[in-house]
Amino acid sequence: MRTINPEQAKSKTPNSRDYFFDNVKFILIVLVVLGHGYRPLIDESPIIKSVYLTIYTFHMPLMILISGYFAKSFNKEGQSKKVIATILIPYIIFQILYSLYDHFVYETDAINFSILEPYWIMWFMFSLFLWRLILPYFVNLKYPLVTSFALAILIGYVDDADQFMSLSRTVAFFPFFLTGFYLQRHHFEKLFSSWMRFLSGIGILALVPMFFYLDFHTSIDLNFRKWLYFVFPYEDVGYPEWYAGGIRLAMIALAFLASIFVLALTPRRKTFFSKIGSRSLYVYLLHGFFIKAYDAMDLDDKFPGPVLYISVTLASIALAFLLGSRWVQQISHPLLQPKVHWFFRKKTESRKLDNVPG
Repeated sequence: MRTINPEQAKSKTPNSRDYFFDNVKFILIVLVVLGHGYRPLIDESPIIKSVYLTIYTFHMPLMILISGYFAKSFNKEGQSKKVIATILIPYIIFQILYSLYDHFVYETDAINFSILEPYWIMWFMFSLFLWRLILPYFVNLKYPLVTSFALAILIGYVDDADQFMSLSRTVAFFPFFLTGFYLQRHHFEKLFSSWMRFLSGIGILALVPMFFYLDFHTSIDLNFRKWLYFVFPYEDVGYPEWYAGGIRLAMIALAFLASIFVLALTPRRKTFFSKIGSRSLYVYLLHGFFIKAYDAMDLDDKFPGPVLYISVTLASIALAFLLGSRWVQQISHPLLQPKVHWFFRKKTESRKLDNVPG
């Protein structure tokens, strides 16, 4: 007779929260903050750069995959309003705030603001809105996944596809979003065996020395950092050749493999950080203000060395916990989840409009 793991039984209880995904989101959002904290230091330490490249191998691809997994209700009533209220409007609010903040922190001559050119971290929100927008149409294609992979490779050959409308990242990362959409809970269950966890532990640890070796001890000149951003055209990373798409495909495969490692190692039960994971959007949208202030201080020039590396690591983790706390959520809630019901028609008004002869 088959025995049922209590954790699995709990996760299958109707209306119960699946803490596994909260835990994944916590791990990823901490790595987002840590990656941005390490960015000014990657030219100071080969080890820091190797860790940085490892983080960028999977943290955004997996976050996007999880976002796709939770987009399954796209065709339910009210979803279009929800997408506008929870993604587009917060995007516009923080796009404005970051443009103003950047002007004052870096003392620029003018405020550089554009809705269609996402500022730094805001690309994810804009791309997420576009993914949700095109999803209902894309799933009606005969081979949606194959098409998304083909487009992700082809977009790199377009020289002008970079920052405008986050076009390059939107197209290049879309296979992760679409893969997440098609995944079911039982697919994740296959990763939870003890041997899979063991192999994943070895695999994720091997990425750091792999990047250390490839980037510093071989003649390979790939500029991994730019490749892993999925934003630059192939010519901008020094590979205008026809086979550049094959390199991107390899990067996508590596991202999927590393994501599998992380998913297999993520705990399934409720943990002390599960709540932080459920508030990952707060951490994502707010941490940039602290990172920009830290970057403007040029601490890597004033205090170089291991003490700074350790301090940045601990401070990044602490910042994720702080911004994911309940009281920060309460304070910033009007910015991230504003009440915009007044912005939409009422159901009765919508029905009247539908009945108007066209």
